Amino acid sequence: MKTIVMTAAAALLAAGAALAQDVIKLRAGGEVKGKITVLNNKNVNVAEAGGKATALKAEEVASVTLGGDTPPSLQKADAAMAEGRVERALNLYPAAIEEIAKEKKRELHKQFVYWNWAAALQQKGSPAEALEMLRKLRAECGADCFLRPLSFDRSLEIARPKGDEMVESVLTEMKGEPDPVGSKAQMEIARMKFSKGDYEAASAIYSKLSAVAGTTYANDARLGYLRCLRLLKKQDELEGQCKQILADRTSNGPSLLQAAGAALAAIQLPKVEKDMAKTRELLMSCIQSIALGPPSGKEEGEDYALALLTAAKCYNILSKTMTKQEAKDEYRNRAIGYLKEVKGAYPKTAMGEQAQKDLIAIGEEKPKDSKDAPNK
Repeated sequence: MKTIVMTAAAALLAAGAALAQDVIKLRAGGEVKGKITVLNNKNVNVAEAGGKATALKAEEVASVTLGGDTPPSLQKADAAMAEGRVERALNLYPAAIEEIAKEKKRELHKQFVYWNWAAALQQKGSPAEALEMLRKLRAECGADCFLRPLSFDRSLEIARPKGDEMVESVLTEMKGEPDPVGSKAQMEIARMKFSKGDYEAASAIYSKLSAVAGTTYANDARLGYLRCLRLLKKQDELEGQCKQILADRTSNGPSLLQAAGAALAAIQLPKVEKDMAKTRELLMSCIQSIALGPPSGKEEGEDYALALLTAAKCYNILSKTMTKQEAKDEYRNRAIGYLKEVKGAYPKTAMGEQAQKDLIAIGEEKPKDSKDAPNK
């Protein structure tokens, strides 16, 4: 996650007139200086010198530094954190909250005080207290608070090393938020269900999210739904979904196209393997999926591996129809190459084990209990 923090520390005091300005750094590079007039999780508006007004979307903003009326205790607390004096900072943040009201500082400062306070608690090694401070930020700074969406991301970062129970407590609150925050929570819940093998529960969540076209996670949810259908062996529904996806290649991303192409070919090959023309068509579909490349994620890797396994089966089937030995060998060698790629890239997985079985079936390797050494 790209962290957005307020850096109104003691060093800014030396900046003179610049201190009176708010500084908004942009993700695309550059910055805007002036007086923030609107700061929420949708928009950031700035009144610049010379009467110029700049309107930004919140997602365009990389960081915000509030200047001019920074609570003194916040400056001291942030300076203490910079020096590694966590306990001193923790003693100063409560005073900073009080100063906002007593000294009539802008309410915008409050969310940044709580944000930095939570970071100090996290650094101290108090994750439960850090999470509670981020909840306080959300409770006191409102539903449209600039840091509200980011506070959920930070909460998940804090919770994940501590186990599912703490993560689930964050997601329970998070899933009630508007899109994209609420959808992200639902996706996280579905992934947790998936990783635990509860494919029915995961598929129900993925199906619901994918049904709302145009939402942030609709495509990712549909991809998750395909994987659930495959693992649940709901072949008819999976085949129908894959056909819909492949019929609209311009609207769907490469990961979804790869998963659909691989799954559809794997479903249809047993039905058409005696029809060489259709087997070739399925081989072409697999090759298109393979051409999209191996992704980095484990789940995405299964789609790529499935395309390789199915393409290998196609090549092996077609090799037996070749009249020339040279052609037979070429097709067989391509099958072997794909199978060895799966075996090497996905060891100790169902896909890797299937590749091993297929290599044995076509005579490239010997069973483990065979007295003969395997071919290499």
